[in-house]
Amino acid sequence: MTTQGLAGAGSRVIARLRSESKRISRAVPGRRAGDVDESLARELLRPIPPVGSTERSPTIVLLNDCRDQVNFGARALVDGLVSILHDRVPDATIVPVPSYYLIDASGGLDGFVNRGVGLRPPRAQYPIVADEFEAVADEWMAGRGGPDAQKILQMFDGAHLVLLNGEGSVYRRNLSAIRELFLAWLAKTRLGIPTVYVNGTVHLTGVVPVLPAMVRKTFGAIDAVAVREPRSLQNLREYAPLVQPRIFPDSAFFLTPGDAVESDAVLKVRNQIGESPYFCLDPGPMPMDANRGTDSALHQLVKALALETPSAVFVCSAPADEYMEKLAQETGARYVDTLTDYREFMALTADAAFLVTGRYHNPILAAIVGCPSITLGSTNHKVHGACDMLEGTIGQPYDGTYLLPDIDRIVEQAHRYVVDRAAVGDRLHKICSARREEVMGMGDLVKDALRTTR
Repeated sequence: MTTQGLAGAGSRVIARLRSESKRISRAVPGRRAGDVDESLARELLRPIPPVGSTERSPTIVLLNDCRDQVNFGARALVDGLVSILHDRVPDATIVPVPSYYLIDASGGLDGFVNRGVGLRPPRAQYPIVADEFEAVADEWMAGRGGPDAQKILQMFDGAHLVLLNGEGSVYRRNLSAIRELFLAWLAKTRLGIPTVYVNGTVHLTGVVPVLPAMVRKTFGAIDAVAVREPRSLQNLREYAPLVQPRIFPDSAFFLTPGDAVESDAVLKVRNQIGESPYFCLDPGPMPMDANRGTDSALHQLVKALALETPSAVFVCSAPADEYMEKLAQETGARYVDTLTDYREFMALTADAAFLVTGRYHNPILAAIVGCPSITLGSTNHKVHGACDMLEGTIGQPYDGTYLLPDIDRIVEQAHRYVVDRAAVGDRLHKICSARREEVMGMGDLVKDALRTTR
């Protein structure tokens, strides 16, 4: 099996578990899905074996492994990252620390596989501000870091390197960012393990400015920092001028058009559409005017876009998207909640006239298969950053909270895509091929940091 195939194997297992758990929860009253939940938890913690020699196999702890999320892009990013590691450090064993270990579960785990059933985030003490790093670390090292602190520390035993996957964004008071920054700092300063940060979107501001000091403290201590787009690079230079960050594209750019999978779920959608041209919609996490029937802005946008491309496919990729089912009924669109893997999403968008989305990875996954996007702004500058990495080919994001003034411009952009679809697709293929070459440098960054321990 190729390294790329191995990288996707774990994600495909999790996708199958997600699909099976959905089937069980619908078919059996009382949700008797215990076996699935147990298998899922084991799979998320299973070390990823080397693809090369195991004679002197180093151990890399992958902190914030996002394969536990239903988000297509989060899983694509990790599969790409693992493939890069397999290419550059083929003898490495990768020990995953799932992303649900780092989040606040008080709001529920709906965004995780199987809606988080069976996933219990470890309980541990974390700092609230940068001044607490030292004192909290003392507690952890003394065995008083909380009920599950030792369980987390044990995951670092024997590690030759800690690789912090920055997916999830460092902005405002994002709790997962606070926790992962502390653990990365702890790994480097208290455990003496070389530590590298990659795949990061950093959007520090003066609004609730808790993270800037934490970023300066952690990034100033670890071995290497790499962000995934120019806006984050500039942001770090402003808020942490002593840090020397690098820039490498998001590891999802490692994927190729060959990763798209024409599954039964995709073929079913294609059969429903027939020969009619179609566009895809996945608006993302920002609030939108979508619940006032024909008066809503999103309803008006969909109807306007239908004049350019008659069929619309609404892709529900997370529980928060379920509101689109009613909108699909109102607009005559097709609502699809049966895709469980980003490879299916890539296959569906490959032949779409265009994609409308407010998610970060979606325009990247679509661009890889040659589909242009109309983007909407997200909770920080990450979607703007994705557009920057696509060299302006898909323009810049619109404000999804204030669509009405821009509907005509959005329709004009859609028209250009319809007229020049082949040329735009070729341009995106070339850009993504260049980004794929660049992202391999992320593996060299890890390889260089590992040299200090081997």
